Amino acid sequence: MSLLPRSLPLSVIILTLNEEEFIARCVGSVPWADEVLVLDSGSTDRTREIARGLGATVYEQPWLGWSQQHTQAISLARHDWVLCIDCDEIVTPELAQSIAEAMQREMHPEDGYYVDRRGDFLGALLPNEQRPAKRRRAVRLFHRRCSAYDPQMRVHEEVHVSGHRIALTGVLLHWRGYTIDEYIPVFNRYATVEAEILRDAGTRATGALIFWRPLLRFLWCYVYKQEFRLGTRGLIHAGLKAVSEYIRYAKLWEMQNAPRTLHPPAGLLPGAADAAPASSPQEAAR
Repeated sequence: MSLLPRSLPLSVIILTLNEEEFIARCVGSVPWADEVLVLDSGSTDRTREIARGLGATVYEQPWLGWSQQHTQAISLARHDWVLCIDCDEIVTPELAQSIAEAMQREMHPEDGYYVDRRGDFLGALLPNEQRPAKRRRAVRLFHRRCSAYDPQMRVHEEVHVSGHRIALTGVLLHWRGYTIDEYIPVFNRYATVEAEILRDAGTRATGALIFWRPLLRFLWCYVYKQEFRLGTRGLIHAGLKAVSEYIRYAKLWEMQNAPRTLHPPAGLLPGAADAAPASSPQEAAR
């Protein structure tokens, strides 16, 4: 792909762990980068070998958490302007052209550039489901000396930008090819962490919240974001997102109201009735 020349060098940052299915596709989508840096957290497959074979610089680092791992990778880059992408993401030609055009112009180091990231579901491309404010926080291109990942964010990590947030055109394609069987444990795992974050922020789970949040999530995906245009796929996906929302708030309620009980109450154990104390001295004498 022929792109406009950039006035500034760029490092592309990719985190990996056992991603031999996707790493070649990811690295292959950024052949125009001045550096592709892969930080691997202990792959046991051919991820590192494939990445090196495609010209990437590969480092190894035991997992530190999402934000901290990104920060470590960024510190190893040769260039100050960095583009962070996931190993299962693809920089489309339109997005690559937008990046090249942005880097031809004068770029203020305090500014960050956000992307239109879209995922797949059962072979179909989904619309971007994020709210506009959340979408503007999807900064992927930034100057590492003026912007950084928020170290407090455990999931859905974001870059703090002190300047303007500028949109890039084109899609950052997040294509994983999950089956429903694979989606469910992912949703469940994220729901646990998100429930903990809500609890720590002081959010209280109520019956109304548990009822309304999944319904609103379904309507947001299926109606407002027009997933109905995807036919049955859209219906299934919106339903799964609603279930994910339900599990998140159900887990929050559990954390706040139902500590784990390993054993039944004494009154439910075998022989409990015979062992129960008499209610009065007269009954004890019978």
